[in-house]
Amino acid sequence: MSIRHGGSARRAATTAAALLLATGGLVAVTGQPAAAVIDYVTPTSVTWTDAQQPAGSFSPSDDTVPVGSWVADGEMHTARAYFTFDLTPYQGQRVISARAITGETSVNDCDKPREIELWRTDPPASAPTWNTAPAVREKVADITYPNLPCGSSFIGVMITEAVRQAVADGQNQLTLMARIAGDHEGNKHYGRRIRSVGISLDHNTPPNVPDQLTVDGTACDNPLTIRNTGPALRARVSDPDVNETGGHDQVAATFAWWPVDRPAERTEATLDGVVAPHQYVYQLPRGQLTHGNTYAFSVRASDRHDSSDWSPECRFTVDTVAPAAPTVSSADYPEHSGGPGTGGPGIPGSFTFTADADDLTGFYYGEYGSARHFVPVDASGRSATVSYAPERDGPNRLVVQSIDRAGNFSEDTVYEFWVRYTAPTITDEDPEAPAGTPRRFTFAPTMENVVEYTYRLNEGEETTVRADADGTAQVTITPGVSDVYVLYVRSRTADGLPSGEASMAFWVPEAA
Repeated sequence: MSIRHGGSARRAATTAAALLLATGGLVAVTGQPAAAVIDYVTPTSVTWTDAQQPAGSFSPSDDTVPVGSWVADGEMHTARAYFTFDLTPYQGQRVISARAITGETSVNDCDKPREIELWRTDPPASAPTWNTAPAVREKVADITYPNLPCGSSFIGVMITEAVRQAVADGQNQLTLMARIAGDHEGNKHYGRRIRSVGISLDHNTPPNVPDQLTVDGTACDNPLTIRNTGPALRARVSDPDVNETGGHDQVAATFAWWPVDRPAERTEATLDGVVAPHQYVYQLPRGQLTHGNTYAFSVRASDRHDSSDWSPECRFTVDTVAPAAPTVSSADYPEHSGGPGTGGPGIPGSFTFTADADDLTGFYYGEYGSARHFVPVDASGRSATVSYAPERDGPNRLVVQSIDRAGNFSEDTVYEFWVRYTAPTITDEDPEAPAGTPRRFTFAPTMENVVEYTYRLNEGEETTVRADADGTAQVTITPGVSDVYVLYVRSRTADGLPSGEASMAFWVPEAA
């Protein structure tokens, strides 16, 4: 249960707890999560009136007020006290219980019983006087408690119905009048001074409407299709009631789901309450839902006293059927073309994927055995075209799958094609050159319009050289030590097309 206190009454309410438990004055306070919120509400105005001074209105100077009669300077005085409370923070809330709390600071005659009454009055338009007292509506409570000793510091009495009715009627204020009962009001032996009345108000706000509904982790913002026949339904549940240390209510969640076209088949399940806010997950048994049906689910939150409205529906359709496998076509890299092939490693070609399905989202594609890439369907909803550059010459295989809105994958389509060998040739012009001696290599193209070559020795830095008019180029390398070396080279055309990479291993003998 959460506790909130306001004003100077916080210390008073805490100190009073042990005493008032014995008289039904307060609910015990624990460190448990909130089941509602208890506020100690202090009055916004406190005024007392005196029959001896019927035009006067008096404010307490020490948080105490007189009720009943007393004699001063040979004159009889009779007082009533008025306490006005602000109820605006509690509009729209459930009032669980309300207890008026006061205490005696002085008593004229302890041989006379305690006969304090609380009455509800109209909220005064201005500070009341004996002559301009607000209209009295009904008695709210008798503060008697004969078993409590005379001069008790803390006294509590239930006024739940009065507060509950005022909140239900939408009243922004509640005014209580304290007086001594009946004919004894004018008897000085029954008079006393009491502490300013406060109200221990146990109230509850309904939980918030659950939000963040998802199905298998996917939000319900757009039309949703899933392939799972036992999905996980999720929703976030929260509650506005918070105590002064940040504690929240324990809130349960009720999940309801049904086929959209058969609402009579609605099923509900309630998950036990935990401290809000909390992300609840309800796992439907696998096979609970069937292919081709559209379902809806909604969630409601409940604490010990109130329930929220049902959340907006989340709708989803179950689709467990895989889409058709795609067909693949390419004019740049024809299927089953055989050697010598077309294009070349690193040279992109256009590939079109097509599948006969109404709910495609796209295609996954990639070289056989490698990671695959996704491409969404085009405006037709059935095909997509990608630019794909094979990585090696010779036979290649492109693997393509269709995927639908539910995440179902088709069977693989394997598209086989042949990529032309485009790597340049390497000629070692000085095969006997020893270490420390310049060694010439000639590069010759296998592609047309080659304008440059890029080469490296082993894993060293790359160097680019221009090709001669006939497309060849000659470079000189001077290996420093005797060892086995590997020379790598690739060419590039005037159109920017790369070749495959050629390599040559060669031995460098020691110098004589």
